Amino acid sequence: MKNLLNRLKSVSLAQWLALALVILGLGVMIYKARGMLEFYKEVQYASQHDFAAGNLSPDLIRPWMSLRYVAAAFAVPQQYLYQAANIQPKKETSMIAINRLNSQMDLGKVDGQPALMQTLRAAILAYRANPVATGLLEKQVENWMTMQYVANSCAISVESLFEGLNLPAQGNAYKPLNFLATETDYSGGPKALLANIQKIVDERCVKPAVP
Repeated sequence: MKNLLNRLKSVSLAQWLALALVILGLGVMIYKARGMLEFYKEVQYASQHDFAAGNLSPDLIRPWMSLRYVAAAFAVPQQYLYQAANIQPKKETSMIAINRLNSQMDLGKVDGQPALMQTLRAAILAYRANPVATGLLEKQVENWMTMQYVANSCAISVESLFEGLNLPAQGNAYKPLNFLATETDYSGGPKALLANIQKIVDERCVKPAVP
């Protein structure tokens, strides 16, 4: 033990700093690898079930999805989902997987699945039966959104959005905006597309129900 302590004392500050940087680098690599894996899973699932076609069955919701993912995939305003689930809107909350959020809220399970999944499925069906324009809770158009999500949130017809941007609507309403910009070779890329949609939103979107 004494020899170990002596060896540790002999390690220079530069060596300790180098070791710390290596550990930090490994942590960043692991974090990014997990993020890439999650992204790959999301893309594969969306492709497998043809999310781009829209009008998805609520049964396709999975525990690993986040509220933001569900909102975009089913074109239901996040604010509507938050209200249905009685959750305080927060950006970090929208990114948490349903199973983890369910555990944090201590909601338990229904038929072996997180109870929150059942709540979200019911909310999607209720929204489709009686759409409610809430405005964009996020206040800004973001690249994960779809044209249909923006349209539903803002009470703007999705057709008029595509017309205003001079883009074809067929098969594009449910694609994430960053993908849409790339696939259509939009002039200026995703950044320009978001900015132009934002202009329309600023002019025509309904005011958020909750500031």
